[in-house]
Amino acid sequence: MPIRVLVADDHAVFRQGLMALLAREPDMEVIGEAAEGNETIRAAERPEVDVLLLDLSMPGLSGIAVAEALRKKRPDLAIVVLTMHEDEEYLRTCLRIGVRGFVVKKSASTDVIQAIRAAHRGEQYVDSSLANVLVAAYLGRQGAKSTALGLLSPRELDVCRFLAYGHTNAEIADALGICQRTVETHRANLVTKLALKTRAELVRFAIEHGLLKRDNWDPGPTGGAAPAPPNPED
Repeated sequence: MPIRVLVADDHAVFRQGLMALLAREPDMEVIGEAAEGNETIRAAERPEVDVLLLDLSMPGLSGIAVAEALRKKRPDLAIVVLTMHEDEEYLRTCLRIGVRGFVVKKSASTDVIQAIRAAHRGEQYVDSSLANVLVAAYLGRQGAKSTALGLLSPRELDVCRFLAYGHTNAEIADALGICQRTVETHRANLVTKLALKTRAELVRFAIEHGLLKRDNWDPGPTGGAAPAPPNPED
């Protein structure tokens, strides 16, 4: 069964573009649209809606108010916020409410698709560009490294860095020269050892412990220094 998506955005042209984008995906079906807060709540209350793609700035009730109301009415509904706001407070508020995805509108269309799929699986998805927002907010904050760093192996630290920058398991496996199953194992170890529940918490941990530094470590397809070559025993 395809992922059934409701698209809520007050800009008709943008909303129609999103609907056309999602319609091209074989595993997705757009089953409705809304342009206003209260209208969105009424449409999303239908049990056949799997994922709500929600703009934060809409007439009537705001996207935040819509998300709060729907979390009470339909706690099983996966909500993905698509917004122009690259603001840590918006992100923190959305995650606190229980929103599963947070994507900024300037991001690639593939990010929206990935966020919807992740949310439908019950996973958290935070736009990788938000890592830079958090870095900007926390750079310069000095503090002793937590003993939590001592719990992580060198490879787990590498995986933590890549995850904090928003890379997928497949991208991490390719960059580190290990299989995806090994990445999944390291990822599970990070969750267990650090008690991190969301990607945002992982980003915060990485920043506060000096794992993300623009000047000497910036993993990504466009460049930056890569981690040390993998140990064959990892």
